[in-house]
Amino acid sequence: MSSTIESGFHLADSKGYMLGRGHAAACRLNFQFYLWKESLQFNIHPSIPIPSAPAIADVGTGTSIWLLDVARSAPDATLDGFDIDLSNTPPAQWLPKGLTLHNWSVFDPAPENLVGKYDVVHLRLLILVVENSDPVPVIRNVARLLKPGGYIQWDDLNYPDTHVEKADSTRETPAFDRLRQFVYSSGRHDWVMNLASILEQNGFTGAHLYHFRDRCDLITANGEQHLATMEEFAKSLDKKSMTEDAANIRKLLEDVEDEARHGVALSMPRVVAVAQKPGTPSR
Repeated sequence: MSSTIESGFHLADSKGYMLGRGHAAACRLNFQFYLWKESLQFNIHPSIPIPSAPAIADVGTGTSIWLLDVARSAPDATLDGFDIDLSNTPPAQWLPKGLTLHNWSVFDPAPENLVGKYDVVHLRLLILVVENSDPVPVIRNVARLLKPGGYIQWDDLNYPDTHVEKADSTRETPAFDRLRQFVYSSGRHDWVMNLASILEQNGFTGAHLYHFRDRCDLITANGEQHLATMEEFAKSLDKKSMTEDAANIRKLLEDVEDEARHGVALSMPRVVAVAQKPGTPSR
């Protein structure tokens, strides 16, 4: 098991999307959205000025739940969701007016008809999608979607500050300590903490990284969601014939679940990076 723990999410390197696409995964993504909403208390960061009839893109839209919620508060908006796989999204007939979904990989050049179209481009939880711990290819592609003066908002997890929460501070938690080591993945995700400076190095201005921690009453719910993500990851490893690593993760989860019954959870802080594309928007 030790090699699996030491590898962490490096097991996903160069293997594409390594979480689920089925009904359970869709439920986990929707549950995850509402936990984020409870933590952040916003969809679009309040520092971003929203014009009338805005054009808003959600890249890596998943189930499109973020856009569906935005649509309720911005009925005059043009909303476009992009993902390489739209199998977990509602059919077009069930989408609100103004919301359209598109197949597009964030690693491909932006389609010419979408260049300079959006006031806001939103990304969330691409931490396992970014390759080689380098978000620059993603940033450069989505930057082309923005109007001059438009804003990027990138929400993700702060893995470096992930920690084990205990109702009883004296309790030993060897399984959760191993899980903490796994998700840290020898610094694989440290780039998230540098998102503001990376955005400015790639032409954005006024970049800022906002920090959010788990509310005490939501620590358990957030912890359960993280364990569900690990279960999906194990299933994806099986599909890649990495059966030993998958079995090791399942054994770790069994040990973690036993500790969790005694008031223990993995707590992952969140970050939101906001930055503006230079220029004056023409409307």
